[in-house]
Amino acid sequence: MLNALREKTQGLMGAALLVILVVPFVLWGVSSYFGGAAKVYVARGHGLRITQEQFARALAQQRVALEHAFGKNLNPALLSSGKFKRAVLRGLINKTLLIHSALKAGYVVNRDELAYEIRHIPAFRVKGHFSPTRYRELLAGQGLTVPGFERRVRDLTLLNEVKAGLLASAFVPQQVVAHAARLFGQKRAFAYVVLSPRQLMSTAPVSPARIQQYYAKHQQAFRLPQQIRIAYVVLSPHAVMHTIKDQKVGMAALQRAYQAHIAQFTRPEERLVRHIMIALPPHPTAQAIASAKARLVALRAQIQHGASFAALARRYSQDPASAAHGGSLGFVTQADLSKPVGRAAFALPLHKVSAPIVGRSGVHLLEVSAIRPASVVPFAKVRATLARMVLKKRARKRMYHLSERLRNAAYEHPHGLAPVARRLGIKVRESGWFTRAGGVGVAALPQVVKAVFAPKVLAGRRNTHAIAVGADALVVAHVVARKAARFQPLATARPAVVRAIRAADARRRVKAREALLLKELRKGASLKVLARQMHLVLEVPAAAEAVTPGLAPALLKAVFATPVSVAAHPAPGSAHLGHGRRAVFVVHQVLPGVVHPGSARYLKLERSLISDSGVETYLAYMKSLRTRAHIHINASAL
Repeated sequence: MLNALREKTQGLMGAALLVILVVPFVLWGVSSYFGGAAKVYVARGHGLRITQEQFARALAQQRVALEHAFGKNLNPALLSSGKFKRAVLRGLINKTLLIHSALKAGYVVNRDELAYEIRHIPAFRVKGHFSPTRYRELLAGQGLTVPGFERRVRDLTLLNEVKAGLLASAFVPQQVVAHAARLFGQKRAFAYVVLSPRQLMSTAPVSPARIQQYYAKHQQAFRLPQQIRIAYVVLSPHAVMHTIKDQKVGMAALQRAYQAHIAQFTRPEERLVRHIMIALPPHPTAQAIASAKARLVALRAQIQHGASFAALARRYSQDPASAAHGGSLGFVTQADLSKPVGRAAFALPLHKVSAPIVGRSGVHLLEVSAIRPASVVPFAKVRATLARMVLKKRARKRMYHLSERLRNAAYEHPHGLAPVARRLGIKVRESGWFTRAGGVGVAALPQVVKAVFAPKVLAGRRNTHAIAVGADALVVAHVVARKAARFQPLATARPAVVRAIRAADARRRVKAREALLLKELRKGASLKVLARQMHLVLEVPAAAEAVTPGLAPALLKAVFATPVSVAAHPAPGSAHLGHGRRAVFVVHQVLPGVVHPGSARYLKLERSLISDSGVETYLAYMKSLRTRAHIHINASAL
């Protein structure tokens, strides 16, 4: 099942693993902020405990994933919005409940499956083979331990397996598919005209009395909201790291770091292992195991009489990933393999073939073709990595101390940022004018806008508190200028008032003409004749399906909502196309859909319906888990 799952979720798995690898670098300061403090729970329930630290990590993971996916097209304000935080928390709750329920139901990701997933992550492969050395060096460079990384991959694999199981359980009766096929392929022949306010916009002068009347009645529409400009200071991990990146790291500090992390730089013995695997079902019988062993005993005899292990693996092994490479698993450590397979492989003499070994996913025949003895990576080779580790640790401490100094300075000097900036050695910046709707740069962040428009800050000209933004950055702001909300005088607003009056008149003319057309069409008039009389363009597209490129979805939705029983005669209707535009149409003919069972189109429709049903099953299952968990969310901790 996991092999099929890998194919279906390769993109998702790749993106998620990228986050697992990158987030520790982004989150190097979080543990310092939470370490030693009492746990604050963001969400609690039966089988559910989500701490503030876990939530912070999930937020950072999602930020990294979105920034990787969208790059410069990502709106920074989104990453700090309450909507984003609630969505992340909802996903974290779902993930936690799914893992809890999966483990309770007996789902497992065994050692072989976990090793398979990790060995096929491109970042850990060298010349087409998994490299344990590359694996450990990459994890060490990001401050990750092997058990911690494997736990995350295990959770991710388990989640995907559960989701795939729920989606695969979906079923749609053939009668439903056949009925959907008839509707899916249905076409409708129709004609339509478009009524646009732009076409009916008058250019005639508007009387002063009407302008005055409209302005008095809609004065709120010409109100300029309150505007402010702010000064602000930013303290960010990136800036802190930048200030110390050129610091010298002494030999003593490097040696201490080397000794403290010696396990990360120890390379255990590695062996180049080939295997031929005969797969077993999840709960194999003794007969199934005996049959698999017998097949491998026969293959072992062939190898001992000169047959090529690699050739037999390509032909008979039921592990498709390694079979394509002659059964090669690449250089692996004992920990990379399941316990029985690992013990056998690392007890096997060089170039010898093992007896059949029963593992969790199958029975294996093993051969060791090369051995790399255990070793410790020399200090000289990891000196650069150690220097980065030391600098990150220093930056972590510095960020923590500076954040405390920033909070204290903002409180001790509440009426300006100059003393705050001097104390921390950072620059004071200024924004442009913006309203409660936000602006650009730092003024686009909802939490900053909310803080600076707070009554005490706005009226008392006081500093804000230290506002958390982005990945662990802090902002303190101060209002330096204000413009009170005010109404535009009529003399200034007159052009806008005239445009608003003409637009309102044009929309009324559109509605009146729409009503007239529908009235005449229901009496039996021809749309073609009416269009000519009203100087409208009659559009007669080819018979269309419910989704047809080049035709407005709103128009097609209205056309296909026309009851079939009256469509034998021209049936009129209308649709709103947006921006005041209306379409008036008549349906002339309904052509039944013809999608033959077994055709590519029919099968595609069936897969789509099953997929939709699977999604509904998954959502219903998640809803039941959340209901049974009786979740309480601590909104103040978000």
